Amino acid sequence: MNAPQQQPYQPTGPFGAPQPVQPPAAPPPSDLRLPRLFAAMMGVFAGLLVLIATFLPQSTYEQVSDGKTVSKFAETGWTRSFDIEPSTEEKEFYDKTHVARYGIPLSATALTLFAGAAVGFASYRRSSGSLAATTSRTLLVAGGAGTAIGVWMFGMDISASLSFGQDTGRFVSRYGTGGGFWILLAGGLVALLTVGLAIVANRREPAPPRQTPYPVGYAPYAPGVPQQQYQPQPQAYEPPSPPTPPAGSALQQQDILRPSPDNPPQPGNM
Repeated sequence: MNAPQQQPYQPTGPFGAPQPVQPPAAPPPSDLRLPRLFAAMMGVFAGLLVLIATFLPQSTYEQVSDGKTVSKFAETGWTRSFDIEPSTEEKEFYDKTHVARYGIPLSATALTLFAGAAVGFASYRRSSGSLAATTSRTLLVAGGAGTAIGVWMFGMDISASLSFGQDTGRFVSRYGTGGGFWILLAGGLVALLTVGLAIVANRREPAPPRQTPYPVGYAPYAPGVPQQQYQPQPQAYEPPSPPTPPAGSALQQQDILRPSPDNPPQPGNM
């Protein structure tokens, strides 16, 4: 008789039966990438506002003499435009001067925002620690901060211009703000929002959960239940039976002629 073969241990009981394991649900990657996407979108919006505002009137000047407007012009971030054609002497004076060209630095910051947004859109599906995501974040922060600083400095210049207004009764000088200034101010606020979103987008994605040593679909034991130790049951040893000789062999004939120990030969038969 062959020795019994040990079968693999199968856990039993209400807590040992195979139970499906539900892996922890990780937050969708899109939730962690939304600040980066919003930062890129706000960067494009801020750059467009700033770039458009540089070509619109940002400050105005009007001079009135005896109730009649004698001079009126508006200034943008690049040039000066006249509503009333100046005299020959005034034209010579204005030809030798130029406005404060805030359009140059503001356009540079707008292009920086566009570059950061473009890299951000291209690296949207990558991790926040990738080189492309880091480059996008750096460009957005630099462009947003530069835009906010440029708008603040330009606002101080406009504020100083407004203080030059005079009214002597006969002569009146009026300084004002154009629509481009308010659009530029809105672009500066959106640029600050871009900086905040770009900084928030620096969050790292959580590390993937560690792999369990057990099969994914089963849990050997329920939580808090002590594990069962397998103890094999001892079995009585039975020696193996001798092999049966082939049919018709001499050994089989001897076994037939040999008396059985359970039925010894009788004296009369010998």
